Amino acid sequence: MKFTRVALAATDPISLCEFYVETLGFAAVPGSQRSATAGETTLWFELGDTDPGHLAFTVAAAVDSVVAWLDDRAGVDVLDTDEGPSVRFDFLGCDSVYFEDPEGNVIEYVCYDGDATGEFDPATDLRGATEVGMAVPDVASFVASLTEALGIEPLESFEGGDLVFVGDRDARFVVSPVGRPWYPTDSEATVGPVSAQCDADGVFDPEGLPYRVNAE
Repeated sequence: MKFTRVALAATDPISLCEFYVETLGFAAVPGSQRSATAGETTLWFELGDTDPGHLAFTVAAAVDSVVAWLDDRAGVDVLDTDEGPSVRFDFLGCDSVYFEDPEGNVIEYVCYDGDATGEFDPATDLRGATEVGMAVPDVASFVASLTEALGIEPLESFEGGDLVFVGDRDARFVVSPVGRPWYPTDSEATVGPVSAQCDADGVFDPEGLPYRVNAE
């Protein structure tokens, strides 16, 4: 699966877009102050008052070079994990680095084994969005509806289904119970507007929740 478009709500969408372009090196979209691209994914920044969420991106670089590059960015603080500035996920075959954007979203850079092309360069090594977080009151029923609507499968779960990854190695939804902190922070997952376009078939538009997938 691949994410082609992800929308983020922000109290100041223009400033947030500038952060992603000027600080993180995402590609600007000509003629737009509210969108930027990371590899195959276009980010759209919408006006809205929302609590922090979670978004991950695949980067084709060695994790140490990603940490070093982020450490040099003004306004970026690499977050400590259980293992230091990066953490290993054997089930995915990757190492991850975390930081927060100016709106408090927990951003993750995912470095898969064998993908490194050298020192990190965002112009060439940002491959696209990997994870889109969604917080829900009932994880099991939400996952059942999501998989049925899009024809995708759960990839992995933690703590007896407390946190469920739905999708595949390339792109997945991270379904969290409301109130569970987004790792590695104390920021609790809350229900907030999230919309995404992906190459899965179907439309997901759950009643009573502000989540939209492949819905215009």
